[in-house]
Amino acid sequence: MPSSEIRAVTFDAAHTLYHPHPSVGAIYREVMQRHGLDYGKEELQAGFARAFASVSKDKTILDGERREYSYWQAVVRESISQLRPQPGDFSTLFEDLWETFSHGHRWRPADKARETLSELRRRGYRTALLTNWDARVRRVVAETGFEPLFDALYISSEIGYEKPEAEIFAHAQRGLALGPAQILHVGDSLQHDMEGAREAGWQAIRIIDEERHQADYPSIRSLPELLDLLPPR
Repeated sequence: MPSSEIRAVTFDAAHTLYHPHPSVGAIYREVMQRHGLDYGKEELQAGFARAFASVSKDKTILDGERREYSYWQAVVRESISQLRPQPGDFSTLFEDLWETFSHGHRWRPADKARETLSELRRRGYRTALLTNWDARVRRVVAETGFEPLFDALYISSEIGYEKPEAEIFAHAQRGLALGPAQILHVGDSLQHDMEGAREAGWQAIRIIDEERHQADYPSIRSLPELLDLLPPR
C-alpha cells in the first residue's frame, strides 16, 4: 500500500496507460498489405513477441531518437525474418510502420485511464508520464486528449536514459521537485518499472494480469483501483 507521503504519481505508457489497437499483429498486417505482403496477423503477432523478447537496443548509438529508430527497425526486421516473401523495400515499409504507431488512433487508452488521472488531479496529486519511448509519444498523448492530464512528460529518448536506470528517475524527481518517497510509479514491467522505481527510493505499484502476477510488489488489475489507495490530499 502506498504511504500517505505520496504527492505525485508517474505512469508508464505502453501496456499501462495505452495498448496497441487493435493489436500489433493486426496493425502490422494492415500496413504490410499496403506494401504487397499478405502475412497473417497471428504469425505477425507471434513474430513480434519473439523479436521483442530477443532484440536489444544498441547502446553505442548515443542519440536517443536514433537509437529508438534503429531498435524498432531491428524489431520489425526480426518479426518478419521467418516469413516469405520478404519485402522488396524494407526501408519504405518500416517508415510506414514507424509513422503509423505515432498516431493516437493506433493506441487505445486503458479502461478508465482518463477518468482515473482526472480524479487523481482533482484529489491534489501531480501526474506525469515516465516512459521508455521516443518523441512519437507526444503525438499519441496529444491525439488521445491526455495532454491536460499530465504535469510533465518524461521520455527516455529525450532524457538520454531509460528505466530502470537511476538517472531517468532522478531526472523526473528533479522535475517534480519532490523527495523520492513522495512519488509513486505505476507500470507493468517488473524490471523497468518496479525494480527501477524501488532502487530510486520511490514507491511502486505494478499493473498486472493473472499470468504475470508477482507477489513481491503491490499490484492492481486496473487503473481505477488506484483511487482506492490514494485518498484526497
